[in-house]
Amino acid sequence: MEKNHGKLNIPAKINLSLAITGVNGALHTLDMETVAVDLCDTVTYNKTESGGIAIDYTSSLADFDKERFRPVVENAVSKFVAEYGDTDCHILIEKNLPLGAGIGGSSTAVVGVLKALEDLKNIRLDNRFLLTIGSDIPVVYKGGHNRVTGVGDVVEALEPIFKHFVILVKGGVDSGKAYKLYDEIGAECFGPRRNDLEKAAREINPAVKEAREILENLGAKDVVMSGSGSAVVAIFDDEAGAKSVFDRIDGFNKFLTKTF
Repeated sequence: MEKNHGKLNIPAKINLSLAITGVNGALHTLDMETVAVDLCDTVTYNKTESGGIAIDYTSSLADFDKERFRPVVENAVSKFVAEYGDTDCHILIEKNLPLGAGIGGSSTAVVGVLKALEDLKNIRLDNRFLLTIGSDIPVVYKGGHNRVTGVGDVVEALEPIFKHFVILVKGGVDSGKAYKLYDEIGAECFGPRRNDLEKAAREINPAVKEAREILENLGAKDVVMSGSGSAVVAIFDDEAGAKSVFDRIDGFNKFLTKTF
């Protein structure tokens, strides 16, 4: 049924592991485990009488660069219109997730916009189209706990898990540069969970190494870098353990969250 208005919360994704398995054309193939957490971008939308698709932005982030982010959204909207046609609506993006952190910060708002346009036009997007927007888009669109393989095109649901997380972010890591550097220097394991991009991310942004050391020195046993960085995540079974570590951290953007 076509909807005229709505509000969507699109959760960040955390990589619990990331293995690079090969290359397919210009893209690396991956085998990774991801989970959605209750740290969200919010998209509010309503149908209008004219004016096409109008998009505004607001953010809780002090360093949010709207002009840097706008082309990412506009590219997705242009592809949507070319494939499914235009519509008249107003969309407000509330950007809460940092960009360049490896937790889907570029993808969440885009997915929110695409889901809003789905509702307004009473259609459903397929995986083929989602991949034309970006390799992270299918898994962020799906949400939940998943195994992702190929170039992001194969998303398999896993059993739900219930965990708490402390996420540290300082600066960003350009994913293209991280993959390119990985091709030159390879991977190294820094903890119990595998992320083949951490070695490259540390070279690009030394805060990745610093964040892991802070979390481990505070007693976190299960630590992993998410995506291509710069977010480093400590994983806990209970909220009390996560909050104990979270409360003792200064000098980083930090988030206390749990599975969505």
